[in-house]
Amino acid sequence: MAETQDKPNPTSDDWKALNAIINKANDGDQEALTKLRNFLDNNPQVWGHVGDLSRTAEKAWVGLISNGDSLAAESIQRKLTKLKEELLDDSVTVIEKMLADTVVATWLELHYLRSVDADTTNRTVTQGSLILKRLESAQRRHFNSLKQLTQIRKLLPNRGEIPGLRLFPQREQMG
Repeated sequence: MAETQDKPNPTSDDWKALNAIINKANDGDQEALTKLRNFLDNNPQVWGHVGDLSRTAEKAWVGLISNGDSLAAESIQRKLTKLKEELLDDSVTVIEKMLADTVVATWLELHYLRSVDADTTNRTVTQGSLILKRLESAQRRHFNSLKQLTQIRKLLPNRGEIPGLRLFPQREQMG
């Protein structure tokens, strides 16, 4: 594993060759699929980045919320980065990281739906009812993700802390 971490990132020529292989693999070429798998085996940073579904979901929400506004997109992304830092603090467990990603995703969804709910122009009663149900559902998911993160932290041992020890004075022995 240390060997792959020391590897340089693929060059632009590597990416061009890889794109040709990807296109062939997408068309069903089994030899190209084998080459793609070998490339990914030798470049875990690539599949780690491309396969990061929480990042993909965040990008989708940010794109939807910012609606093409680069200032909004960059600002939201920075807010997410700050929020994750605050949620994770010094957390090192995978489960805490996964739950923090869930908290961030549900936070995005909740606030998007709040902004949609705020615009009541040209909305039927049925549409309003549907948005309200989605908003309530998003709020439940968000609160549940916060609750799960809090609960898992209570269950995990305290990281970096020395347990409180009581020292009792030695008793004098009788007799």
